[in-house]
Amino acid sequence: MEEKLKGKIWMYALRNAILHDGKAEVDSVLGGVMSEYEDLKPKEVIDEIEDIVEEVNQLPLEKQEEEAAELGVSLETEKEQREELPEIPEEAEGDVITRAAPNPNGPFHLGNSRAYILSYLYAERNDGRFILRYDDTNPASEEKSPKKKFYDWIEEDLNWLGCEPDLVIRASNRLDVYYEFAYELLEDGNAYVCTCDSQKWKKLRDGKEACPCRNLDPEEQVERWHKMQDGEYEEGEALVRIKTDIGHKDPAQRDWPALRILKDHDHPYVSQDYVVWPLYNFASAIDDHELNVTHIFRAKEHSKNTENQKWLYDYLDWEYPVTVHHGFLSLKGAVLSTSEIRKGTKSGEFEGWDDPRLGTIRALRRRGFQPEAIRELIKKYGIKDTNAEVSMEEFSSINRKIVDSEANRYFFVDEPVEIKVKNPGKKGDIELPLHPERDETRTMKVGDRFLINKQDFESNRGSTIRLKGLYNIKVPEKGQTCEYDGDEIVQEMPKVHWLPQKEEEIIDASVMMPGANKKNGKCEKNVLGEDEGNVIQFERFGFVRVDKKKEEAADFWFTHK
Repeated sequence: MEEKLKGKIWMYALRNAILHDGKAEVDSVLGGVMSEYEDLKPKEVIDEIEDIVEEVNQLPLEKQEEEAAELGVSLETEKEQREELPEIPEEAEGDVITRAAPNPNGPFHLGNSRAYILSYLYAERNDGRFILRYDDTNPASEEKSPKKKFYDWIEEDLNWLGCEPDLVIRASNRLDVYYEFAYELLEDGNAYVCTCDSQKWKKLRDGKEACPCRNLDPEEQVERWHKMQDGEYEEGEALVRIKTDIGHKDPAQRDWPALRILKDHDHPYVSQDYVVWPLYNFASAIDDHELNVTHIFRAKEHSKNTENQKWLYDYLDWEYPVTVHHGFLSLKGAVLSTSEIRKGTKSGEFEGWDDPRLGTIRALRRRGFQPEAIRELIKKYGIKDTNAEVSMEEFSSINRKIVDSEANRYFFVDEPVEIKVKNPGKKGDIELPLHPERDETRTMKVGDRFLINKQDFESNRGSTIRLKGLYNIKVPEKGQTCEYDGDEIVQEMPKVHWLPQKEEEIIDASVMMPGANKKNGKCEKNVLGEDEGNVIQFERFGFVRVDKKKEEAADFWFTHK
């Protein structure tokens, strides 16, 4: 690393330490460096930052202030700016009712959670109500048919995100409501039952021509409707269409389908007695009115749905809710497509819906990303209508600010090699900080044998390195026997993590990495004092989530650097 950058890190560390009673925070220093060096990636500097922060924090406050003065470090404080959501039309306290309308054919992912989190946040801000409405009226499609476990997962994910709904309903439980409005629309001549062959109808539609069914009188439409309900038509032989502008410039908005026939398809909550099922635009539009929804948040790709549904509202003399169309949010390097994930889980490519390569809320949660981080990310992008791809570095930076102050520190050594230290400077119980900003410590018993990372050892042959928190050792040109080389902390000296080679102090450790590969090694036994689900930091390795504890081993999932 170039000396200029090291010097800049040192200055940021001094400044942050002085502003926080002598204790710098790694994440704050990283943020300062990244703001000045935009082309850098956190993983390129995080190890150096951690080392420098450790050195700076060991200096007395008076010494820190002295060095800062010599280097001309500015100590002006900066007010932290939190992302705030912009105001939207007709936003009034107590009068905002929003909803999430997921299809329970898969769990949430970061992309579709945007609309749901925004819906909750705006309702919360105005002391309004947030409704979870399952759009579960397509039992025929293998990909889109609802599954019971996904109802449970969606509600679980929402609650974990801190977006607990005030009301939970299923569209499949409201079929009779949709039938009533379908009858009204048919009777008033604003909808019709179409029995045309689908290809013939599309040809007429594309030519801006009405099909013969469109102009039948309401009595004939109602009679056909009753036949649909009685099961006299087979699938594909009849469906209800809403009359729109047959000459509309967009063919997709010409007489859109509202209800169709589906027979002998299993549904997790509804019997096969129902053969007429509403499509999304119809059921969703009806329920938004019936539930008094005032504001709808949806991706801009669904803007055509908004236009289609307005025809329905005009016919029924309803006022359409305020609608906010936002862009799509993706996570670079993560799979978000529900159909792609389903295909991968079936083929064995993915180990499940929480595979670390996925962008599902369940996968992010298992990796150790916090609900506050996801909410802050959504707030940052807000209701902008441009699509955005979030880098893992950006997402990790938000999460790091949340977990850093709570995550206890431990040592983990992958690819361990055993070394011996001649005339060690310390033996017996030694105390190491559990966290650099707290007085708590952890204890390990050391002797003259240690485990360190193979690369750390081989790349420093012939040099002096520091065992973090312990002392310095001289690495031999050949062999595995090192020599004690004093206690003085030298800024330029490489600092490595380590473990005592004592069975009673260490356990087997496996870390699931973002690419679904595992890194195996050893970690200190102190980790077993953590609860499963806790996020900790393996020093010089990264933040990890404690996934599963065993008697003499533990499994972890990598979160980020």
